[in-house]
Amino acid sequence: MDFTFIPTAGEAVLPSLAAAGRPLATLAYSLDRPFPAPRRSLRGGCMVLGGRVRAERGNETARECRRRGIAAAVLGFAPCAGLELLRFCDALLRQNIRPILTEQAWQPGCSGALLLSTAISGGTLEGRLAEALDRCGEVYLDLERLRRVFPLPCRDGQGLPISPGELDRALRAGGTPFFSPELQCKVLIPPGDPVRFILYDDAETLWRKSALAAGLGIRRGFLLMPEEWSREELEEAERELSSRAG
Repeated sequence: MDFTFIPTAGEAVLPSLAAAGRPLATLAYSLDRPFPAPRRSLRGGCMVLGGRVRAERGNETARECRRRGIAAAVLGFAPCAGLELLRFCDALLRQNIRPILTEQAWQPGCSGALLLSTAISGGTLEGRLAEALDRCGEVYLDLERLRRVFPLPCRDGQGLPISPGELDRALRAGGTPFFSPELQCKVLIPPGDPVRFILYDDAETLWRKSALAAGLGIRRGFLLMPEEWSREELEEAERELSSRAG
């Protein structure tokens, strides 16, 4: 089994991540301002584009990708007009650059892959991945780290984010976490507090989600916030995936 974790960061940060999870060189840019002058000669991998997608930046983005030897661009994190997005994607495709679109931006006719978050609080992750593959054909994981508390009842189904320190304190307070095969994350019910529960990810759930996706034919996932995962956690997940190969 092979799964590649792709961290996302600026040029100055990427070299420090190079040993974790066999990443591709990945650059983060913003479409809301001019692209920065290159400081390093990083080439290959993917470009991640924040900001509002505008058709007028499509050719410029394609040229930057070609100059860097970049084969794919991840975009659609901010709301954008459908026609603007289609024209932007068309400019990339004319230069053989693969668009990878967030779930909120993806639409039929964009000829792009789908970026799908693994941080879910309902349904099943396997069903969500299978449905995305049927709908879009090509899927990349957004390996978003889940860390949320849910009061009971939780009408919105979203819960509230908690900090790493809050999670650590809850774990030290006791209670036995258990793994949810449906959500592919861990669940903690704080002792003496039966009216809420916590869903969270760690290195074990990272490799479990990656292994589930790899079994469906999805073999790459982005760490859009790499600081959420320590180098040790990434290396542990990578070892687990390698040891369970085949």
